Amino acid sequence: MSTQIEKEFKNLLTKEEYEQLLVHYQLDESAAIHQTNTYYDTDDRQLQSLKMGLRIRTYDDDAELTLKVLLQENEQLEITDALSLVEANQLISDKKIKNAGHVASMLKKETIDLDRLKPVGQLSTVRHTFSGEGGVYFLDKSYYQDQKDYELEFETEDLEKGLILFNTFLTHHEIKKRKTTQKIQRALQYPNSEKAE
Repeated sequence: MSTQIEKEFKNLLTKEEYEQLLVHYQLDESAAIHQTNTYYDTDDRQLQSLKMGLRIRTYDDDAELTLKVLLQENEQLEITDALSLVEANQLISDKKIKNAGHVASMLKKETIDLDRLKPVGQLSTVRHTFSGEGGVYFLDKSYYQDQKDYELEFETEDLEKGLILFNTFLTHHEIKKRKTTQKIQRALQYPNSEKAE
C-alpha cells in the first residue's frame, strides 16, 4: 500500500504538439509504458459527487487499485493497493473491486457500499516519461471508446513553483494552454461508444 499527495498540472495537446515533444525529447515508442485504467463508481455517481476517482490500472506484468481524493485544485491524495495482474483481471471480469485493503477501508469510511461499485469506463494509455526542472513530465496518448487524445502531465513537489515551471515549458514549446479535465471525466463523456482501434 502507498499513500501520497499528488501535485500535478495537465494540458491537452494536439497530435502535432505531441509528436513535436516525442522528437524533441527523443522518446522511443518501444520504451513507452502501456497501461489500462478501468474506472468504478455507483450508478448515482457517489464517488464523483465526493470528488473521488477509483480505478484498477493494469500494466503488462502487474496492476494496482487506486483511490484519488481531491484536496484542492491540482492536488490529490492517492491511496494505492498493489494487485497481481491475475487478480486485477478477475476483478474487472467480475465487475467488482477488492473488498479488503486500504482503498476498501477508505471507501467504507466514506460509507460507500462496495457492492454498488461497478465499472463505468475504460481508458488505455501509451505513456512516455522524462525529467524536467522541478519535476517529472508524462507524455500520454490515450484511447477510450472511439476517442483518442494527447496530454502532457507535470508532477512536482511545489504547486506554486510548479505552475511557473509548467507554464514556462508550454511557452517554450509554443503549446497553447488548454483547460484539461481528469482522464476519468473524459472517458465518461462517451459511455456508449465503441473503443478505438
